[in-house]
Amino acid sequence: MDERVKELLERVKATAVDLGEAAGTTARSAGKYAGQMVDVAKLNVKIFDLKNDVNDLLREVGQMVYDTHHGKEPSEGGMDELLQQLDEKNAAIDEVKERIAVLRNAKECPSCGNMCGRDDRFCKECGAQL
Repeated sequence: MDERVKELLERVKATAVDLGEAAGTTARSAGKYAGQMVDVAKLNVKIFDLKNDVNDLLREVGQMVYDTHHGKEPSEGGMDELLQQLDEKNAAIDEVKERIAVLRNAKECPSCGNMCGRDDRFCKECGAQL
């Protein structure tokens, strides 16, 4: 009887060790995932800020076009400079979106903007080929 109790206790101990290791792995994975989501949230704020910058630049371009329509001379290099800044902001947005996709192990659908799995061949939202 003493031998059976000892064997049972060894099994319980082994199971407890396995459960402890599984819990530790789960906790580490949850912590890593939470950290990734914080990073994604920060990157989304950066995209928001960049899009605000783009909107401001577009307003300036529109004002310059309107002023030109009314006969005002645009400042030298003004339009070219604004368009260059727009290109840079849009490139930065694309770069940040790619960083988010890497963190999420996903990619953005070129048609609808939905986030799809990195290995998906078609978008689940709109059916477009990726």
